[in-house]
Amino acid sequence: MQNKPAKNIFIVNSDSNGQRIDNFLLKTLKEASKSNLYKLLRKGQIRVNGKRTKPIYRVQTQDIVRIPPFLIPDEKGELFISDNLLNQVREAIVFENNNFLVVNKPSGLAVHSGTGVRVGLIEICKKLFTNIDIQLAHRLDRDTSGCVVLCKNRDSLNLFNQQSKENTLTKKYTALVQGIIKNDFIVDLALDTSARRNGERTVQVSETGKFARTKFTVMEVYNGKTPSTLLECQLFTGRTHQIRVHTSTSNHPIAGDQRYGNGKYNNKLRNLGLKRLFLHAANIQFKDGEESIIVCADLPNKLQQLLEKL
Repeated sequence: MQNKPAKNIFIVNSDSNGQRIDNFLLKTLKEASKSNLYKLLRKGQIRVNGKRTKPIYRVQTQDIVRIPPFLIPDEKGELFISDNLLNQVREAIVFENNNFLVVNKPSGLAVHSGTGVRVGLIEICKKLFTNIDIQLAHRLDRDTSGCVVLCKNRDSLNLFNQQSKENTLTKKYTALVQGIIKNDFIVDLALDTSARRNGERTVQVSETGKFARTKFTVMEVYNGKTPSTLLECQLFTGRTHQIRVHTSTSNHPIAGDQRYGNGKYNNKLRNLGLKRLFLHAANIQFKDGEESIIVCADLPNKLQQLLEKL
C-alpha cells in the first residue's frame, strides 16, 4: 500500500503540467499571500523535487512540490482565524474607501504569514473581505504598531507603489528612546539590509549600503529616574529597520528594542510595564488620484500609560 504524501507535499498532476510554479502555488494555496509565496520562493523554502526553484519554473507531471508546513490549511481546508482576531482587526480599521484600507495594526501581529507565523494581517483581511483581491501596500515590523495600508485593486496598488518609489509618501512614527534629546536632528546614514546574525536579519550602517534619511523631532522629554525622549520620526526612505538603526547609532536606542537596544534601559522600562517595542506608525499621507489621504492612529493605551509613569 502506497503511503499518502505529507500534507505539505504536493504531486503535480497532468492538469497542472507546464504551469508556472508561482501560479501552481496560488491555485493550490488559495488563502496564501502572493507576496509571501514569492518571498518563500526567493529564500528557497519551497522545493521542487528536493531542489530550490525560481518563480518562472514550469512544473511537470509527477513533480514533487514541498511547501513549509505553516502554509497548510486546517482540516476544513481553511486557515483557522479566531473570531476574536477577526474582530480585533475589523475594529482596528481607521480608514476605508473604494481603493484603500488602513489598519491600525496591533504590536505582535505580523503583516503576513512566514516562518513560524501562520496567520498575518493580510490573511485576516482576506478573510474579512472575501470578494476583494486585497493586497499589502507596504510593511511594518511585527513588533511595530500603527498604520498599514492595503489596496483593494491592482490600480490602487500600482499608484501607491509609484508614490513609494518617488518618495512622495509621508510616514511619521512615534518612538520612545533612551536619554535626553534637546534639539531636532536628521540622520543620513546608508544601511546594509543584507547582513545576517544567528540567521536573522541585522541591518548595519555601511558606506556601501542604500541611502537612508530620517528626520527626528522632539515631542516630549522625560527627566525622571529613566531619562527618555519621545520622538516623531519622519521617514524619507523606507529601509528595513531604518528608524531602529538610526536611533541606535545615534546612541538613543528605542525602548524595548531587543535587537538594537540597550539591555539595562529595556529592563528598567520592562519593570514599568513595557512588554514591546515602543515604535508606532502614527501617521501616513498619500494620494488617491487627486485626493490627499491623511490617516492618523492613536498611540496604544499601554504605551500612553507607560509615558505617564516616566
